[in-house]
Amino acid sequence: MKKMVKSLILTVVAVLSTTVVSSVEAISSDEAVQSALARVPGATVTNITEFNRDYDHGRLEYEGEIHYNGYEYDFEIDADTGTFTKWEVEQEVY
Repeated sequence: MKKMVKSLILTVVAVLSTTVVSSVEAISSDEAVQSALARVPGATVTNITEFNRDYDHGRLEYEGEIHYNGYEYDFEIDADTGTFTKWEVEQEVY
């Protein structure tokens, strides 16, 4: 009985450890912002009009908009890998 309880405790600890590790983002929100701004030369943080953390299909991502020099840039970045899953550019019409 004692071995069974010890085994159960170790299993629970292993599952919890896996959950904690998998919920940590590979990149921070600041790194995501800098990655997006790096794609728009001259744009600064003040040009970001929207920025959110969101879950899409069970994966954490950052999404936002940059408005700069007559263009709107919509982006989504996978928080685990740091890769862009969406990058759209539209010319703004005034």
